[in-house]
Amino acid sequence: MTALHSSFGILVATALIAPAAAMADYPDRAIELIIPFGQGGGNDLVGRAFSQSLSEYAGVDVLPVNRTGGSGAVGFHAASSARPDGYNIAMINSSLVGNPHIINGFPASIDDFTPICLLSAEPVGIVVSADSEIETLADWVAIAQEDPDRLALGYTSIGELIALSAGNVTDTDPTLIPYSGSGDAITAVIGGHVDGAVVSDAEAYSQVQADQIRMLAFFSEERSQSLPNVPTSAEEGYPLDIGLFRAIGAPANLPEEVENYLVDACTHIAEDETFNERMNRIGFNVQLRTGDDFKQWLARQNDAFAAAADLLKQ
Repeated sequence: MTALHSSFGILVATALIAPAAAMADYPDRAIELIIPFGQGGGNDLVGRAFSQSLSEYAGVDVLPVNRTGGSGAVGFHAASSARPDGYNIAMINSSLVGNPHIINGFPASIDDFTPICLLSAEPVGIVVSADSEIETLADWVAIAQEDPDRLALGYTSIGELIALSAGNVTDTDPTLIPYSGSGDAITAVIGGHVDGAVVSDAEAYSQVQADQIRMLAFFSEERSQSLPNVPTSAEEGYPLDIGLFRAIGAPANLPEEVENYLVDACTHIAEDETFNERMNRIGFNVQLRTGDDFKQWLARQNDAFAAAADLLKQ
């Protein structure tokens, strides 16, 4: 073999080995966590809590970066378009499974991401005023079916899709009233401006505890950890699993070894007492899903929002 061929062989071998060696050293520099929404909201708070814990686990800086705009479009597009090397990850949430079905040209979907782990799932249900005559989901359904024009239901953002799904499964069609935020919707319920509102357990928790509002049921597979006395709609005879969630994703085509590292990190962090305390302080319970379990769960959520979007188009 000539010296030229020998050198070429070494170069090829080195080129093949170098990426694998780089992955083996992952992470060896700062990781950026893209948060597609503004500071102070639930996604931001969970993202920053996770960033701090991932930094402690990985021994590198994890930098939360808010990239806002277009109902998450700017941040999701930036994250999904990033190099799939594990140094750009993202908060993914219900907007990623809802908005592609209702916003033409939305630039990202779950197909553009490698799902890493679910951190928190917030069951969503209908709340009414504490002094309302409506005490159960069955009461709500009976009134709505008897007089379709009587009840008004508040919602925010993709809560419209959840409200439509709830109406479909219960065969009701209340008047839907949009609000800019869950706080406004709950205030409207308490003030008697609407009969109910579609909100999550975290959004309703403090007012439920203060006996200002009553949660009728959650549209989820399991009962809420924070409001365990509230039944699921399935228990009331109306099976539906659609809600809000906060999770971690990375660009599609992430190397398997990096995916495994991040999944292991999520598992460790979810079991860490400090992280759970951080999450509890901001009003969230840790509900970990990883691997195929998370991917299948995410696909079911996507299907549920797609079906709800079809109702919106009718």
